[in-house]
Amino acid sequence: MSRDARDRAGVLLIEDGRIALIERKRGGRLYYVIPGGGIDPGETPMKAAIREAHEELGITVASIQPCMTFKQNGIHHYFLVGRYEGTFGTGEGAEYTGHLRGSYKPIWLPLEQVASIPLYPEQVKSFLVNR
Repeated sequence: MSRDARDRAGVLLIEDGRIALIERKRGGRLYYVIPGGGIDPGETPMKAAIREAHEELGITVASIQPCMTFKQNGIHHYFLVGRYEGTFGTGEGAEYTGHLRGSYKPIWLPLEQVASIPLYPEQVKSFLVNR
């Protein structure tokens, strides 16, 4: 995983016992990440999370609430998505323009499978498994 000191924001979109994740295949590895990314200068963590949900998942978030924050090479902010609009999987962010190696695919995964997959960041995985 690439690690930098940039503050980050992400979304936990949970619906019908499933969570929205990004499936990554890179360098022969399969792993999953929480949708999100870096916070731009002058952007609040909540605005960044909403922007990232649109870019990566193709959804427009109508309600969101903070659920966890932790420090790991910068401050990470995660938000639970309430209401949203749009079609899941239609994101058009930079992740889909080919600048990243490997594949990058939004998926729904049953929550009960979270404990058995490589999911990053691990603090969020722990939060999901123990909730």
